[in-house]
Amino acid sequence: MIEIKKAFENLTPEEFSQLLDSPVWIALAAAYAGDGVVGEDEKAEAIKLAHLRRFTAPKSLREFYVLVDTQFAQRFHILNLRLPSSEKDKEIYLERQLKKVHDIMLKLDPDVTSSLEDSLESFYEHVFSSHKSFFQYFALPILSNRLDKSSGHFRFSDDK
Repeated sequence: MIEIKKAFENLTPEEFSQLLDSPVWIALAAAYAGDGVVGEDEKAEAIKLAHLRRFTAPKSLREFYVLVDTQFAQRFHILNLRLPSSEKDKEIYLERQLKKVHDIMLKLDPDVTSSLEDSLESFYEHVFSSHKSFFQYFALPILSNRLDKSSGHFRFSDDK
């Protein structure tokens, strides 16, 4: 296992701080993708995932995720507030932040970079699908039970 100090020794304190925000930027990009809003389920899933990565990430990244977890919820809130209001500007801003992260990762050991890229990619996929999962496992069954098979319309009252 690579020690965190050794793995990130080529970074300035500012770069390391930006790298610690990378899961937050990834989570925000994933949450805004598709519907343009951060749902409470997406936010909760991102916070939970940041915590779980302390234990489930590759050993070389666990120390990194311990540091990420200590500030994730607060940074998620702060960075989300800093995003531009327009959807297009928000997308451009998020892309810029992710490009900065990518540039910083190029300074790392290739093995650490590879592990971190894989980890962040799965982080994105997990947060992105959390809204879908919520819909599939909670909302969709409720709506399906309310569908009148003969008319194809939904019943939202108990009247038939």
